[in-house]
Amino acid sequence: MFLLIQKYKYTPPQYEYISSMHWIVLFTCILIGFTIIFQVFYICYSNQKPSKEKLRYLYLAILFLLYNVFNGLLPNTSLPGPLILQYVITYGISIFMCIYLIWYLYNEFNIITPNYFFQVKNLTVILSVSFLLLFIVPYFFSYSLNSSRSLFLILPILLSSIFFIYFLKVITKEVKRQRYFKIQTYLGLCSILSIVLLPLLTFFGDFQPITQPVVSAAFFLVTTMEINSYLYRLKNTHTLKLNVGRQYNFTNRENEIALQIIKKNSYKQIAQNMFIAYGTVRKHASNIYIKSNCASRKDFIKKFKK
Repeated sequence: MFLLIQKYKYTPPQYEYISSMHWIVLFTCILIGFTIIFQVFYICYSNQKPSKEKLRYLYLAILFLLYNVFNGLLPNTSLPGPLILQYVITYGISIFMCIYLIWYLYNEFNIITPNYFFQVKNLTVILSVSFLLLFIVPYFFSYSLNSSRSLFLILPILLSSIFFIYFLKVITKEVKRQRYFKIQTYLGLCSILSIVLLPLLTFFGDFQPITQPVVSAAFFLVTTMEINSYLYRLKNTHTLKLNVGRQYNFTNRENEIALQIIKKNSYKQIAQNMFIAYGTVRKHASNIYIKSNCASRKDFIKKFKK
């Protein structure tokens, strides 16, 4: 199998750059870097304790920055040490970044019980073991990075393609939704598609100016989701007497549900709008009432609706 891969593998043309990091990748790093600085200042100078959502987004930004920096500078034959170690670093960061993004979107879309194979823990184990058995071990037998890389990438290509179909099926169960939630759905799907393309593009070679911007698009799509969520809450705060989200430290999801409760939407309507289970809405609503010191839905509407 190694011989077949080595014989028929497509070898892309090699590009010569003044620096090992292409200018497009450098520009991407600068954009993500500014985003991280802004988020750190936003968290540090906020009057309230940083929410899990803010920290989760910050960690995601840091991972994408590390991915671009290390994949932009490595592999580099002028550095000391075995070249395989550089691949372990770059592939390790890439795998962890992809899995963290999946976990991030699971939280964003309230996917509480994903398919067994696509649970974060199982994905981590599958990709880690396959990297060891299909990349590291074959390399020590063949001493060919290209053939080992091609052999390893076959599984992630298949797995990511199946995962995209699974994710598409999960988050598009409900068709009749408000415009805001439709936008969030499309952005989430596009971000997953960007990540799915990573192993496929890597299989055909190291096209730095193509692969890394395409993958980094996932981060900017998630950023757009966060901005869209913020604008949605800002637009709808006119229905409230107070900014209850900030006052009672609601999560993003609780904010969205609170605004719909204020509009007197039923739990069933909220579940349909947000493509989540009816029981999940009830659980969030219960947390909202506890945090805002309200005994019931009726009390909450009476207390905060203008």
